[in-house]
Amino acid sequence: MEKHKRQIAVFGAGGHGKVVVDAIERNDGLAVACVVDDNPQPGSAVLGLVVVGGRDALLARRGDIDGVIVAIGDNRTRMEVAGWLGAQGFVLQRVVHPMAVVAPSATIGAGVLIMPGAVVNAEARIGANAIINTGAVVEHDCEVGEAAHVAPGAVLCGGACVGTCAFVGAGAVVLPGVKVGPAQLVKAGTVAARNVEQGN
Repeated sequence: MEKHKRQIAVFGAGGHGKVVVDAIERNDGLAVACVVDDNPQPGSAVLGLVVVGGRDALLARRGDIDGVIVAIGDNRTRMEVAGWLGAQGFVLQRVVHPMAVVAPSATIGAGVLIMPGAVVNAEARIGANAIINTGAVVEHDCEVGEAAHVAPGAVLCGGACVGTCAFVGAGAVVLPGVKVGPAQLVKAGTVAARNVEQGN
């Protein structure tokens, strides 16, 4: 008997929505229930899945949905939408691509996306609705805050901390124990050797 697949709604029909749909489709226990967007375009689709509408369309399908993941790259918008979903009683679904490596001792929050080739090592903590993008490395004892984004190929060395809604750019390196403050940016390809706070 084929096991039941959790039916996951994808909120966001842009480029990030494509990689989220792909990650869900590669998970044996998950299936895409529908794709919605705050600004649906007539006839638009994501990897062949028609965008069914906006928030009202999602609410109308509540009974057919086991969870929702927010597929929006902008950190603050992703956090806002996730807050609305929680207020409506939806379960936020974490999605881990089968080609990612996640240590059993790591803690992964609700609504998190972990992409192929990413590594999350021992006792790392990933906050709700964060993105660990393709090929990123989150080393032991790191902390990634809510709705933060660790971009493709970025490396967080042991014990580094990335705050809520912060963005670590593609190929950037955050050295051991360094803290990146809330909503702060580590530019692509740079090395953060000291704490990154507002006004630095």
